[in-house]
Amino acid sequence: MLQRTLSKRSLLLTTSENQSALIKCCALTIGMLTTALFVIPSAQAASCKIPKSYYKNVSCTASSGYFLAVKDFGAPVALIDKQGKSLVDLTRYQKVDADKISAGLLPVMRNSHVGYLNMQGREVIPVMYDVLNDGQGWARPVSEGRIVVKQGGHYGVIDTANRTIVPFSAAISDIDDYRGGMARVRKNKAISWLDKEGNIKNANTQSTNTQNAGVKKDSSKSNDGKSAKNSRVNDRTAASKSEVKPSARANSTQKNSASIPINRFTTLQPRQQDGRWGFVDDNNVTMITYSFDEVRPFSEGLAGVRIDAEWGFINLGGELVIPFNFKDFDGSNNFNDSNNKSLSLDSRYKDKPSFVFVADKAWIGRLENGTKMCIDKEGAAVACD
Repeated sequence: MLQRTLSKRSLLLTTSENQSALIKCCALTIGMLTTALFVIPSAQAASCKIPKSYYKNVSCTASSGYFLAVKDFGAPVALIDKQGKSLVDLTRYQKVDADKISAGLLPVMRNSHVGYLNMQGREVIPVMYDVLNDGQGWARPVSEGRIVVKQGGHYGVIDTANRTIVPFSAAISDIDDYRGGMARVRKNKAISWLDKEGNIKNANTQSTNTQNAGVKKDSSKSNDGKSAKNSRVNDRTAASKSEVKPSARANSTQKNSASIPINRFTTLQPRQQDGRWGFVDDNNVTMITYSFDEVRPFSEGLAGVRIDAEWGFINLGGELVIPFNFKDFDGSNNFNDSNNKSLSLDSRYKDKPSFVFVADKAWIGRLENGTKMCIDKEGAAVACD
């Protein structure tokens, strides 16, 4: 009887010891997890060390080695480096999203429009797209070389050279960012998948071009007279005064009809539609969409174009080759360059208007002392003849 009582007591002690050990083990595990939760942010914080600088408010960005300086109320001031030195002036922008720096491009907002800036301060994607309100912020990051944007209230996709990959369409209600070379698109309550060239990819069907799927690329009219400035409407590549290769659409059409001739041209002509300017070929086919507030005719392979109050130059392929560094000064015929030197456009250069190339030079006006100002085809200031 005594032995049985002792056995029960031993069992109770053993059980109590096991429970105590279990409690200690759980406490240790919870402690380790809690420690881990605090260690991880600390490690992340250690990997981003704010540099010393004269800027008051500095934070880390999504790109190592770059830091964002802002004013007290959040307005962007500059991107700075690890030494606290200013790299890019951001004061002309309403907002920037430094958490979405990707592929070396920073989303920026000016006058409630979105564009993208590289780490050298150049607007490689002009500030011309709509602010997004799809729950993912006012702009999307670059994803696998593609950017989801909106224009005229319609979704589309561009690449980092501002070429249109998925044409803007009212039928598209949403587009996901690219992952693994594919993006999910919601169109008329149906879901499809697009590859990086804008072609529909379905599990049980072969690749079909978006033009054949109802997302049609604009060839003669845009939905609202606006389209991506550098988009090549028929995906043509061109050089100055040279033959242009037929577009993918033309090639696919020629397979079905040999009677359609290859379109050739030596230059493009300005044309206005719905208050915007674009360029057409000799057959009146839109080659550069109606995106501009004002244009100059092509000369020596380049054309001066204006969006809002800023002038730049595009080539025959619709690519922006000289950025919008020349701004309308006061709404009259006065302009200034990036250094804010006042320019007067009250005369001509070699019998050509401003922003037209002649002998590899384009006149951009005069300084107040009468000195003529010109640029070369790289956009650098040169002496006028």
